[in-house]
Amino acid sequence: MELKTTATVNVQSSKRWSGLKHHMQHDPNVNHSNKDIDQSLIKYNVHGVIAHKDKILKQHYGQFVIEHDAKQKRSDRKYGSVSTYLKKQRGQPEVTAVATFGSKELLEPFNEQLYQETLRNQAFKGNLSRVNFNRHLMATYAYGLKKYAQGFNKRNSHITLTEYYAHLDESGAPHLHYEAIPRGYTATGKPSEHLNKALLAQYGTDDEKHGKAKEKGITYMHKWRTQEDEALVRCMNAAFKERFNVPVKFDLVRTGLALKLPTELYKKHADEIVTLKHEIEDLKTEKKAVQASVAQETEINDQLKQSNNDLRERIRIQEIEQEKERADLDKKHEYIKKQQQKIVIANQKLNAEREKIKQFYVLIGKLYGMLGHNYTDHGKNVNYKVAIGEYKDSKSNKSGVPLLFDMIRTSSIERLKQLQGFTSNIGITVTHHSNNTSKSPSKRRDDDFGPDL
Repeated sequence: MELKTTATVNVQSSKRWSGLKHHMQHDPNVNHSNKDIDQSLIKYNVHGVIAHKDKILKQHYGQFVIEHDAKQKRSDRKYGSVSTYLKKQRGQPEVTAVATFGSKELLEPFNEQLYQETLRNQAFKGNLSRVNFNRHLMATYAYGLKKYAQGFNKRNSHITLTEYYAHLDESGAPHLHYEAIPRGYTATGKPSEHLNKALLAQYGTDDEKHGKAKEKGITYMHKWRTQEDEALVRCMNAAFKERFNVPVKFDLVRTGLALKLPTELYKKHADEIVTLKHEIEDLKTEKKAVQASVAQETEINDQLKQSNNDLRERIRIQEIEQEKERADLDKKHEYIKKQQQKIVIANQKLNAEREKIKQFYVLIGKLYGMLGHNYTDHGKNVNYKVAIGEYKDSKSNKSGVPLLFDMIRTSSIERLKQLQGFTSNIGITVTHHSNNTSKSPSKRRDDDFGPDL
């Protein structure tokens, strides 16, 4: 049996794998948006992990992150890990794609014809139930999709398929959802998450890899899609050859229109049809990529706008706080200035009081002299020091005002004695407050004691 069938790989780079995972699992307890799921066929779905995503990302970006961080002196400019780097890039280090084999319109008549051919096979002798045939048929389609996924990484050197879901339970054709990580490089050698860069690394020349070869993106996308479409058909041929005794051969064609054309006309325009088909699919992919890029740029602009608003608000708050601090400092300076003025006035008053006290003791010292008592130490008059208490009279052991009172009393007594005819000589001796006796005080005549009292 031969069947001209389609095989198409559509890249869905604008969606993340995590956002499709619940849909892909087809959990019967989950209310999926796809209402055309046949619950009886869910058991034929296949899930597989080909490579661990974190390991592939570390292999592709790990060395770059290490070399980048080694050059940074500031810790806030280091990434620290691959996951932190990818988060800061806001990029999508994976693409999702759907590989679809055939269509409902093509496969339904083919499945019926295959059932009839199988019944005529001597191995079954016409004793094959439709239920058992359908079970075997669904398992074969799932097996072909699984073989396609398992061979993906061997066919692609710079795109790594990590996880897949083969679906047989939907109303359309058998298809495979898968996640793949592009492992390309920029012209400067920096690891890139873009599919075009991975295709350039996979198919391009050295000059193209290190130059600006944007125009090669569509060409290499065509090449990759053709490679994967043909691989899907080969895997299905291998699956049916292995699991069915009836010989089956699938031939790849591109569009529904091509299936309805006469053979000669189809062959004449086959290349043009394939080219147009590729261009349409690639334009759709480019459109999705542009939409994703625009959405990403919009998100970044919104974040920058919010950051600017937050920064302006912080600056405004800081200016208000600084103004308050300046006002508080001005008040403190004014208070300190007033206190300094008060201290100056207090010092002036204190100095004036000290001067008055000094003059008072100077007056007392003069009164000592007027009363005939002149104290000396090493030939110098020390009446002022006796007045302030630094020296003391050696006889009375007094100084200051008390000594003045004794002098006045003694002078009065001596004067009375003189008036009564008595005379006497007064010897004066002073002592320092440290109890060191000074030199002998000077002797004066009685009439030098001062005015009569």
